[in-house]
Amino acid sequence: MADCENHLVDCKKEVMPVRTGFEQLCLSHLPQLGLKPAKKGLEEKNGVGFTFVPEPGVGKGYLWTYPINAACSLTIYDVVFHQDMSFHYHHPAALTVAVSSPSSAEPALTKPCTNPENLVGYFLEEGAFGHTIPKNTPVRSIGIGLMPEFYEQQLPALMGQETTQVKKAACALDGTVSLPEVESILHQMAAYLPQAGSAGLRYEAKVFDLLAALLEWNDLTLSAPTAASISAKDQEAMQSLKHFLLQNYSTKVDLQRLAQMCYMSKSKLTYLFRMLYGTTIYEFILACRIDRAKELLADREKKLSEIAALVGYERQSSFSAAFHQKTGVTPNEFRRQFWNK
Repeated sequence: MADCENHLVDCKKEVMPVRTGFEQLCLSHLPQLGLKPAKKGLEEKNGVGFTFVPEPGVGKGYLWTYPINAACSLTIYDVVFHQDMSFHYHHPAALTVAVSSPSSAEPALTKPCTNPENLVGYFLEEGAFGHTIPKNTPVRSIGIGLMPEFYEQQLPALMGQETTQVKKAACALDGTVSLPEVESILHQMAAYLPQAGSAGLRYEAKVFDLLAALLEWNDLTLSAPTAASISAKDQEAMQSLKHFLLQNYSTKVDLQRLAQMCYMSKSKLTYLFRMLYGTTIYEFILACRIDRAKELLADREKKLSEIAALVGYERQSSFSAAFHQKTGVTPNEFRRQFWNK
């Protein structure tokens, strides 16, 4: 723990002040997990923020966290522990929005989930919090943590949004909702290589982009339109989009381009498509690709690499993985079953 404290003192001098709330939210439980500051020169993200790694024999991977401002932080981790790890600490009141592996998303999941990544949001009151991470279980997450000061004072002042709407929107993310725009922003934050002088401003701008997309989705869900209540213009746009996807499922999908084609935001596009067709745009495209692949697999002369390219995959391995995930069998197994009927 002394090493951790010395590391924090050094980082306070070199990067930016660490706030008490940030320390409580992001750092206080790390020693219990065998995580210690990375050696100088081995930190993630240009040495900006704080990087922690498991002690030898405890696990592998890293945790990186950055205090965007006094009431908002970004935390990214990708860790596997070699033994069950438990932690207990005093958790400050905080709101979290993250894309996480099932083991990390567990506090917010309403049902077991097999997706490798889940969009989740949850609010924890101030108080004792504990959790056990099973050994050999990948723990991955990209998430923002918002202290009450942020969503009760800063956010309403800048965006004119009520605190309850922010919390309601975030807490509706239970792992069953897909919001590509929100997920994309979190991944953009993870991919960005921060610079000490400007990182805070860039990350803060992304946080507001994320919350704007989340609140826009919340406004749409509050109106709770049924298929019958969606305007004729929007229904026509969705029908045209569906026809377009049926004809172009093998090409790379750009949600921004699709949204522009339909003259609506990405959030509205994804929400209306799911409302009308009961599936996400990506799931619809995947279903089209797999259905076509099944037809092509009936032809013994066609190579798997050729089929993969025809249905939109650059690599045969990506095609095989997607096919297995959707059908439970590999393309070769499907072909054998088809001809052995």
